[in-house]
Amino acid sequence: MSNKLNVKKRYIVPAAFFSLYLLNVVYTKIQLISGETSIIRVNDVGEFILLILASLTFVVAMLLAEKDASGHSAE
Repeated sequence: MSNKLNVKKRYIVPAAFFSLYLLNVVYTKIQLISGETSIIRVNDVGEFILLILASLTFVVAMLLAEKDASGHSAE
């Protein structure tokens, strides 16, 4: 059971980065639809950094999960 819990913990950081990106996109769209003149949003570089961080942390989590899976199959 603890092994399955560790696998799920790996995906918290990538999910957090992706959630921040998604919230920014949705919030900006809501502001545009409502016609607000002062739009509060993350700039393009910030969006790019959020997506890169989400991708990189997800790849690292997948590689660690694969490492654990191959370690358990060798036992």
